[in-house]
Amino acid sequence: MQQCSIVIDLGFGDAGKGLTTDFLASQQPEQSIVVRFSGGHQIGHTVSTDVLTHTFSNFGSGTFVGVPTFYTEHTTVFPPAILQEGNFLKKYKPQLYFHPLAMITTMYDIAYNRALEKKQNHGSCGLGFGTTIARNKEEVYFFANDLQFNWVVKQRLKSIRTYYETKLLHQPKSVQEYYFNELSTYDEDYYLDTCSAIKPFYQLATLPEIAARFEHFIFEGSQGILLDTQHGFHPHTTWSYTTSKNAIQLIKDHLGPTATVRIFYVTRCYQTRHGNGPMSETQSVTLKNNDNEANETNEFQGEFRTKGLDQELLNYALQCDAIHHQDLPIEWNLMITCLDQLPSFLPADLIKNLAPNFSSVYGSYGPMRKFIKQLPV
Repeated sequence: MQQCSIVIDLGFGDAGKGLTTDFLASQQPEQSIVVRFSGGHQIGHTVSTDVLTHTFSNFGSGTFVGVPTFYTEHTTVFPPAILQEGNFLKKYKPQLYFHPLAMITTMYDIAYNRALEKKQNHGSCGLGFGTTIARNKEEVYFFANDLQFNWVVKQRLKSIRTYYETKLLHQPKSVQEYYFNELSTYDEDYYLDTCSAIKPFYQLATLPEIAARFEHFIFEGSQGILLDTQHGFHPHTTWSYTTSKNAIQLIKDHLGPTATVRIFYVTRCYQTRHGNGPMSETQSVTLKNNDNEANETNEFQGEFRTKGLDQELLNYALQCDAIHHQDLPIEWNLMITCLDQLPSFLPADLIKNLAPNFSSVYGSYGPMRKFIKQLPV
């Protein structure tokens, strides 16, 4: 019987999905595959081992233990970043599967994203994820399947370049200038080369084609429910379903009714938000052992903020996710991370105030999987 584990962030992201995915992947790595079902190349999931700390963007967070990654048709990929990260991780033999309709990001998508963000200040990370989704919705496509054909890639780039130049006609001069400045050092030939150079790292496949090879499907979510395109707070949302919605549908469509489904909801023991947008006005927190925080203020996403947890918001996120669980028995689990950073936090007080009955609760007292403990329910 196939087992499905879905890793979902209950907040605004950055809760520890990479750590949780690595923890799950380590339990039976030979039979596991990580499935990216939302987001894409803008993801930053940090995993630490005794020898290395790495923030995974283009490869799943099970890579350190040899677990391959499958990108579904709901995700985006950016060839230059795959090449760079893949070469860095070569000793771990990273392996990717792309659904043929996984969406490809170009520098034109990134430049337009950054130019708009300078005007709007929505909190985008500036990596072209949302603009890639929007472009595909307007039927200007570029898919993983196209990467096999150099002439096709050239035509896609030409179409996308024209698409954005047309859109820029309706933008103020400041946006136009920023866009073209972003592209001033862009080498399209290099981009074409990377589309060919990443071929050793991936295979094209659909989920049904590879389903029989694995027993454990770890659906690694992106960002958090409070940034979800349906349940987040406009305009500070992502162009993605960050709930379990896509994962549940993929399981129903391709893994069958006999698959067992577990959701691992992840939250830090305090509230975080990276970038612009509302944040619950809870008490301030004084943190310890956070000198190696992976989230840094950047030009586009803004500063990384922390506050005390808001249990009402956690319950809101849990109820939003439950909307998508109809007709499927699901085991709910909770992962509370960064407990070493806030020693005054009492997990038992949180657990009793959350709506569902969790089958298991885990707590992380450090940045590595070896610091995860099972807590009393």
